[in-house]
Amino acid sequence: MARTKRVLVVDDDESARMFVMAIMEEEGWECDEAVNGEEGVDRAEANPPDLIILDIDMPVMDGFEAFQRLRDSPFTEKVPIIMLTGVNEDGKPAVSAESMETQFGFPRPNGFVDKPVDAVFLRNCVMGVVG
Repeated sequence: MARTKRVLVVDDDESARMFVMAIMEEEGWECDEAVNGEEGVDRAEANPPDLIILDIDMPVMDGFEAFQRLRDSPFTEKVPIIMLTGVNEDGKPAVSAESMETQFGFPRPNGFVDKPVDAVFLRNCVMGVVG
């Protein structure tokens, strides 16, 4: 029997977190949650999930710092990460893979999903990242 895949959803916005978790549970994933980057890093290192869905704009530790810490940790360095990003006033994503590399010097996450989250897009992104 196949093991149930686990996802860690890290977002300070409870409604967004619950929405993402509901989508993932519909797809058969076991969900864990964290309300900020620091809690997310701690949970991921203690029990590495199969996937992390990480918001960018959070208190305590934002998604950029959490992403870098997750990539630097031997426990989570290979865990796929999908980042949630809001959109600017002009309707363009606030952050892109290219901007993470050029502006911040970070490696690229495995995927990006704009907020508000579109369920079909999230499912497709997850399938593209972890199959």
